[in-house]
Amino acid sequence: MEVIDVQKEVLEEVDLLGRKGYFTELRVDKETVPEGMHCYELRYGDDDGFPVSVEESVRVNYFGAVVLAEELELGEEKALQFGYEDFGYTGEQMYLSQVQGKQRDAEGYEAIPTGAELIKFMEENGISFQMNEKEANLICGYMDGHGYVVGQKDGQLCRGDLCAETDRTVWEETTIDDLVDSVTEWNYELLQDAKSYMDNSDNLSDFVFQHSRYEELCADEKILDAMFDRTKYAEQIEHMAQMLAEQLIQSLQSKGDIDGAVKELVQGIKEQPEQKKGRAR
Repeated sequence: MEVIDVQKEVLEEVDLLGRKGYFTELRVDKETVPEGMHCYELRYGDDDGFPVSVEESVRVNYFGAVVLAEELELGEEKALQFGYEDFGYTGEQMYLSQVQGKQRDAEGYEAIPTGAELIKFMEENGISFQMNEKEANLICGYMDGHGYVVGQKDGQLCRGDLCAETDRTVWEETTIDDLVDSVTEWNYELLQDAKSYMDNSDNLSDFVFQHSRYEELCADEKILDAMFDRTKYAEQIEHMAQMLAEQLIQSLQSKGDIDGAVKELVQGIKEQPEQKKGRAR
């Protein structure tokens, strides 16, 4: 069987034992595995179309190789057995260079791909924002789905654009408030698209699919709106609304002119500095 340079091959993204992995059915020259990543081999059992164990090295019943960012504890037998629910393809394909770009690049930026890691980073760097793992996973998931990755450099929270350039991740400093605001806006846009597709579906199958998607997004919306309420932008919007309401009351008390007071209110809104939108929709 051909032995490959794993950094030159397009790999299949897989879920293996709750971890993201990058799979090839060919044998890998382990000297080509990048530093910080780990290559294991999979063995198939009675069903040669499905692997049943991950091992350091497989000679017989070789199913393929998988590269992981995390080292596995294989135990004394140097093997871990698993079932059908522990292995699956995600449908994504990529080079390892793209995977590494999501983890740490030459400029010293490091990806924060999961909610648990994001919460840990915030706690370790004194970023005060109440957020549970489910909420944090939602942030990371929406970022990934829109071609971005959450990351950090020297304790500063960052956002990396994976699509702006073909050979590198383009990073910018950010805050957790900005991440929440961006994700809230994306959710709103996706909700509008799903509703439009649902209203204009050509057949029942399309309608059912879009309706299911719409309900999932509505569930996300509830979580994101609650998160947005904890950001500084929610406080700014509330402060602005209170200030404009007070101006309206003062105008009515002094002039008694409803039309004039409303005009002043509208003008006041126009003169306010641009606010983050978030829930202000």
